[in-house]
Amino acid sequence: MIPNNQAIFFVILSTAVFALGDTVVKLLTQKGSIWQLMLLRSILVILFLWIWVRLKGRWRDIVPTSFGWPLVRAGFMCLAYTLSYSAYPFASLSDVAACFFTAPIFVCIFAALFFKEKVGIWRISAVIIGFSGALLIIQPGSTEFRPVLIMPVLAGACYAAGVVVTRGFCADQPSLALTSIHNVFYAILAVSVVSLMPIFTIDPKIVAQNPFLFRDWAPLTTAILLMIIATAILHIIAMTASIRAYQIAESTFVAPIEYTYLVFAAGIDFALWAVLPSSTTLIGITLVVGSGILITLRELAAKKSQID
Repeated sequence: MIPNNQAIFFVILSTAVFALGDTVVKLLTQKGSIWQLMLLRSILVILFLWIWVRLKGRWRDIVPTSFGWPLVRAGFMCLAYTLSYSAYPFASLSDVAACFFTAPIFVCIFAALFFKEKVGIWRISAVIIGFSGALLIIQPGSTEFRPVLIMPVLAGACYAAGVVVTRGFCADQPSLALTSIHNVFYAILAVSVVSLMPIFTIDPKIVAQNPFLFRDWAPLTTAILLMIIATAILHIIAMTASIRAYQIAESTFVAPIEYTYLVFAAGIDFALWAVLPSSTTLIGITLVVGSGILITLRELAAKKSQID
């Protein structure tokens, strides 16, 4: 199998498994707590990493060379997951994903603002197209306005900030070290939130509106535990496949294929919840995907011009 074909296989495997993992998270929103999920999942991922480095004898792979910027990156990534998952009780997988996929647009903006990267007319057009698509999905000012979808858009912005920090300040860090710091950070954050929630009185009406976010801990039934274990295993498989795809092919080739996640998400939405996106939402999704692909193609063109 030639490298590009291998990359296609691994990235599609990654998006399919990510969609399955997010489906389990969405099912967990009915009974569990996001802090419980992320604490136990992070512990399981850390345990897996510990077993892996113990078998390989490569402890340096999970220890960053410095902790400052990796911790900043972990903070952004944890916020991205929290905001994105918190929307699942109220929105479909495909709607949340489409809003989250505004991340490449924010990467373009942040790179221009903080690293003075040149942004031409094509990238500016892509940003405008992408945000237009997001507005069509969220539909502010209409009777169909869904403010909850602002959360995955903000999640996309946080994820983009994490990507920019990775590019600018963590490029020399081992990838497994960034993964380990991210999971340790989330585990500590979850323990802190679960410990502090009983101290502060939260209005029961607020808790009732989003128990998945504001519930400190749910009874750890066998079903919930198995679902959390499943999300950890699926997350590891998806991340491994994604990393492998980027290792054997250029990011500009791999990135557009990641939008296949939306196909899997839409299929799961219909199969499990009989939900289909509206025509307006479909147009919005198309614009968001188109803007992301346009940004990727412009990056490829810029790289080629530098080589030439």
